[in-house]
Amino acid sequence: MGEMTKLKILAYTDPDFSSQVGEFDAPVNPESFQTKNEQEFCTRDTTDGSSAKTARFKGTGNSYFELVLFFDGTGVINEDDVSQKIDEVKKLVYTYNGTIHEPNYIKILWGTQSLFQGRLQNWNVNYTMLDTDGTPLRAEVTIVLLASVSAKKKALEEQKNSSDLTHVRTVMAGDSLPLMCYRIYGDSSYYIKVARYNNLTDFRSVKPGQTIVFPPVN
Repeated sequence: MGEMTKLKILAYTDPDFSSQVGEFDAPVNPESFQTKNEQEFCTRDTTDGSSAKTARFKGTGNSYFELVLFFDGTGVINEDDVSQKIDEVKKLVYTYNGTIHEPNYIKILWGTQSLFQGRLQNWNVNYTMLDTDGTPLRAEVTIVLLASVSAKKKALEEQKNSSDLTHVRTVMAGDSLPLMCYRIYGDSSYYIKVARYNNLTDFRSVKPGQTIVFPPVN
């Protein structure tokens, strides 16, 4: 059997994640990791005096990635200097980088799979075992990353959804023409124009698997 693939933490000095300045191999692969994604909404009353409010979608919110790294210096798993290993990863993800005047950009890589990329938001060390002289023998380090996307990548992604371009979409289960128009144009009222463009006699008749062309609206 080949050597086990270790989770890696890569550090970069630029938001495009192109200038790598260091990496760290996890001493022990984590048993799990957590991701969290948020959506942003604004609310407004549907009618005067109403206690119910309508949530209007504003945009995609923040994304987070939480990972717990385990360090062992007892010899049961590793004989690492726990404090030294923690300092190594802290230097990459937390410490101020004088070259860019801020902490590094971080990418989490496991084998060929890129799990997450962003900036460190939280750093927490829990020392779970100490030697008789107070030297750490075991510790758990929890890191929470906030997703970071470069301006270049964001611009390219936003261009793909631009209302002045032609888009072709496949209808999925639960889709409706007004909903698909809202996703592309930000306005569901364009469904009439799209229905005419696609020679649809009834906008309610779209079915999963059907291809719909969304023309430019500007």
